[in-house]
Amino acid sequence: MKKRFLTVTLVVFSSHIFANATVVETALTWQGKGYKVGKTEQCMNWTREVLISACGEHFKTLQTTQPWDIHLLGVDDKLAVIHADSLASDEFGKRITRLSDVLEGDLIFLKNTYGNWAEGVITHVGIALDNTQYIHRMTSNKGVVKVEAIPSHQFAGALRLARKFCQPKQ
Repeated sequence: MKKRFLTVTLVVFSSHIFANATVVETALTWQGKGYKVGKTEQCMNWTREVLISACGEHFKTLQTTQPWDIHLLGVDDKLAVIHADSLASDEFGKRITRLSDVLEGDLIFLKNTYGNWAEGVITHVGIALDNTQYIHRMTSNKGVVKVEAIPSHQFAGALRLARKFCQPKQ
């Protein structure tokens, strides 16, 4: 008599993983579409629109007073909810410093993508699809949301949002 064994694999999805998947799913609905065409510097506004849809209305105004790059900003530089660094803070989740540790749904922050900023100033934000690609609304692409490789030479860190900021909607 042959014995048969049944192997059962259980997959447990934490609410955090589900929330990240929801952020990515929402972001991908924008792929190839225009967002505020003709206006520059809209990366954070697009990212916030995705986060509002996936995580909640609190992302309309959520902003740090201590972004990771604050020590690089000039005395006349003002913090604002529309700036790429406005969510770049440990107060909103876990800071990821190595590109190899980035997971889908993490916010990707890039430095010195345009302008005459001090070396290291965060000037762009997007949403990770994995640790090699992200979806974003570029300043110079006529408003089209694109999936592209994360430029490692401009990687300033990533943010894995804390559960309290992004839980799956019921």
